[in-house]
Amino acid sequence: MGLLKIFIFIFIILFPIAEAGRVQFANGVAVSINDVFLACLIIVWLGWHLYKRKKINKSVLLKPVILFSLIGLVSLVLNLFNLTFDKFLISFLYLARWAGYASLYFIVKEFDEKLRLKTSYVMLVSGFFVVLIGFVQYFFYPSLRNLYYLGWDEHLYRLFSSFLDPNFVGAFFVIYFLFTISFISGFLKKRDWFKFLAVDTVAFLTLVALYLTYSRSALIMLVVSIVVYLYLINKKKFILLILLGIFLSIFILPKSFQTEGTNFLRATSSESRVTTAQEALAIIQKNPLYGVGFNAYRFAQNRQGLGGPNWETSHGAAGTDNSFLFVLATTGVIGLAAFLWLVYELFLLGFINLKKNKFSIVLISLTAGLIFNSLFVNSFFYVLILEWVWILSGLTESN
Repeated sequence: MGLLKIFIFIFIILFPIAEAGRVQFANGVAVSINDVFLACLIIVWLGWHLYKRKKINKSVLLKPVILFSLIGLVSLVLNLFNLTFDKFLISFLYLARWAGYASLYFIVKEFDEKLRLKTSYVMLVSGFFVVLIGFVQYFFYPSLRNLYYLGWDEHLYRLFSSFLDPNFVGAFFVIYFLFTISFISGFLKKRDWFKFLAVDTVAFLTLVALYLTYSRSALIMLVVSIVVYLYLINKKKFILLILLGIFLSIFILPKSFQTEGTNFLRATSSESRVTTAQEALAIIQKNPLYGVGFNAYRFAQNRQGLGGPNWETSHGAAGTDNSFLFVLATTGVIGLAAFLWLVYELFLLGFINLKKNKFSIVLISLTAGLIFNSLFVNSFFYVLILEWVWILSGLTESN
């Protein structure tokens, strides 16, 4: 367990490197330093179980995770006639990656209370570095124009941090903000004023960073998550006040409405999302039952003449801007049913532990927010978001 503890801490500490630590290979294959240490962590965890001859405990999410993984695999096998071996392998590697990040839940849920507490503190520090990197980037590196050839969008005058994408980092900031405020009441009760003020400051800076992403999907997620969070802690009278504050703050942001990227009323990205949704529906109509194969969406688009000339290198071509349409297109109605069951079980996990664990409120709130966020960006399948979702799920479940 000692070696496992070292690896989980290193893995979480390396999180702020995010997409900046990503190595891109041919045909859209990419490996990050997070992926490498995740693989090491899983090997150590499985080795520890074998050495101790210890079975993996039953858990709330075990069946839905296994079922969705199997459906993803079956969807690929049934589409073998449409995929060359290298394309099948590329798609399968992403499925294996998804299952690998899901294993974080099973790993963390086995921690004792002392290790859970240490893990949560490491997460506090690691997440704050993403915020700090974001502020440095916002003031000294305001555009990704020089990385356009690698498939990244420009994102001029927007905070994108080491995620290199304002929408995904915005969703992460919502999760991190919920995570930080879950500590506040505890520090207040203990009258630990230093930690109380430190976490308050971190929460405030996270909100500022979130707003500087100018991400509408992240703001929608923030509104939904905060409403659910306040409802669960029985602070309903603050909901209207918080919503008014969020709305008014939009108009005092620097550069608000001055450029296309920072204009909350921008139409270009909205039109793009409509287009990608229409393309997804065209693919779904031809493959309704079991889809085109998990993460084989890029290749399906190309077969149908969609995705544009940069279909092989563009990050957006790997999926559509809607997690539910992505699941439906790649695994069909069967996969969508399994995915909805998994989301339901995430809620159930939170409600089961609502009175036992402070992170249960965070899990419920972020899941509710992600449902709305994932209607506009594919956040439910973005591994840097999933990393925190699975770890928080593990911290939530009581042994």
